Amino acid sequence: MPNALVFRPDYEVLTRYVSRYIEAYVIGSAKELGFTVTDLYKERANSSNFLNSIYNQDVVIFGTHGLDDTLFGQNGEIVLFSCLNDDALSGKICFALACRTATKLGHTAVDKGCRCYFGWLQDFVVIIDESYKDPLQDPYAGSFLRPVINGMNIMMTSFIYGKEIKEIAEDVYSTVIDSFNAEIQHWREVDSTTASQMLTYLYWDRDHFIPIFKEEVYVPTPVYVGTTIKGLFAVAAILIPLMVTKKPHF
Repeated sequence: MPNALVFRPDYEVLTRYVSRYIEAYVIGSAKELGFTVTDLYKERANSSNFLNSIYNQDVVIFGTHGLDDTLFGQNGEIVLFSCLNDDALSGKICFALACRTATKLGHTAVDKGCRCYFGWLQDFVVIIDESYKDPLQDPYAGSFLRPVINGMNIMMTSFIYGKEIKEIAEDVYSTVIDSFNAEIQHWREVDSTTASQMLTYLYWDRDHFIPIFKEEVYVPTPVYVGTTIKGLFAVAAILIPLMVTKKPHF
């Protein structure tokens, strides 16, 4: 039976949102696919638990904060660094929603045996309306996080189907890009003062996603939104203008 490690701190608004989405849409999907899931949540999302749990994992999912060469755990504890513990990802396929870690950490991890590292080259930006008690109800944040969730799930599905690493990279990349394009198409059609800001950061997040694996760095040219596009998620809610806060730095 394949194994999946989910690492999801929860100690402020950004990690709360990401953790909630992973809990709702990734962990159950992983179990349905046949994975045994190790869920390191909140206080359990620390360096010690990560290192004690990583050995037998096949895929790893991070939803946390990051820098070019660093990935953080609960309350900002350093868990991975370009020259510290990055070899722990050897033999794993990893999807990291963590700002900038594909710039350096992803490369050093792949150099040390990580099979594929999916991540972002720049800050991952989310627009949040904190008036929603449940992050899943926030229509703004959902447009940014749904493409990420789709990518995580297709990574696990492609792994279960026994695909080669390059095929997995292509599947995940195209899924994430298509999902962002669907959200972009939606916001092009919304008449609100928020729409232009949403579009700016949806393009930003889309265009800085990258898969990295040993044979090559797979960087296809994004397929830009045309007049019509089909996506993995349809946004059906009618949005009303609200005061929102830009929340960068995953």
